[in-house]
Amino acid sequence: MERITEKRLKNKRFKHSEECIVTALLIAKDKLNLNKIIRIAHISRSTLHRHHGNINDIIPNYEKYILRKWKTRVKHLSKIKSLPLKFFYERLLSFLFSNRQITELLLKYDNHVFIEQFIVTLKPHILTTGKITDGEVFTLYTKETAGLIEAWCDDGFDIDAIPSVVSKIMYLTNTAYARLGPLARFDSSTNR
Repeated sequence: MERITEKRLKNKRFKHSEECIVTALLIAKDKLNLNKIIRIAHISRSTLHRHHGNINDIIPNYEKYILRKWKTRVKHLSKIKSLPLKFFYERLLSFLFSNRQITELLLKYDNHVFIEQFIVTLKPHILTTGKITDGEVFTLYTKETAGLIEAWCDDGFDIDAIPSVVSKIMYLTNTAYARLGPLARFDSSTNR
């Protein structure tokens, strides 16, 4: 069962409780602590369990929710023929900006792989550029691109910096094989 959905977020009580939980998690300085979270969020233990099952499910629930929401957007955008990759990255950064509280939460408590998952949804569009091949080069490209996006998030989600970040990503895209190809060959030869 999906714990966080657009339908459930339309319920004012559910949405308010979720906002309190997210805020509490962002305020908390240490690892996930049930008593601290319910105290900061001003919710009951049963509310938290009703919303997420247990405290360790909160981050995965939000990760599933935000990725599902992004995949739906990409699927919709993909129906429009011949959109440049730059457009998709602009939309990705705008999406992360509009969902910055959840993005901050996931970056704080997750292992940062979720940004790479956003980029992987763009794989068909990335590969059509002809600048990146599937396999090790794509994996390295995903990590490098995620690093640029994470740096933008760490700098405070500056909406005015989106064109600059997208330009850096497009530069990386255009030079990826030249920069990452030799590294990919080196990595694959050392893994044997």
